Amino acid sequence: MKKEKSDYKGFTLFEALIAITVGVTLLGLLLSIYVLSIKSMVSGQDRSEITQDSRIIIERLTRDIRQARAIATILPIDTSDPENPAPSEIEIQDGHIDALQYIKYYVSGDELRREIAEYYFPSDSEILVPIDAEDDFGNPAQKNIISDNAVASHIESIIYYGNNPIYIDLTLKKAQTIHSTRTTVYGRNL
Repeated sequence: MKKEKSDYKGFTLFEALIAITVGVTLLGLLLSIYVLSIKSMVSGQDRSEITQDSRIIIERLTRDIRQARAIATILPIDTSDPENPAPSEIEIQDGHIDALQYIKYYVSGDELRREIAEYYFPSDSEILVPIDAEDDFGNPAQKNIISDNAVASHIESIIYYGNNPIYIDLTLKKAQTIHSTRTTVYGRNL
């Protein structure tokens, strides 16, 4: 018996289904690899950014605390006393210039800000006084803010404690990436 040759050319339904299944599987695999690489890249960029912000914060704080003439903020010796928690801001007397100015680092939202201020009495605004000065009537000195600039962002928390050395615990967070840093700073003039 002779087989008759069919004139049909092309794929059968079964062959077409197998080809579509293989194609969709490969496309899904490529898409998942692409999404994974994008997530990895974003995570790496986030880690790089908050590490850079951490470095900037520590450099600025270290420079200012080392040069400070005095620490105006009362800091606890350590973080173990819940009755005396470590503050999230610090104010120091500026040691970079001869004028009586104060530098304050504080958190606003997720930004660490650096404020430079002078204190005076309204009766004579030309004479600068210490931060804790009082006039003859017991009134505190007035504050004149010279500048208030952002140092870095993505601040989750920052605390200061110790008394030369001063300890700084810093935590930054961007998306799901968290970076914690602890540093010790010795003041030269404290």
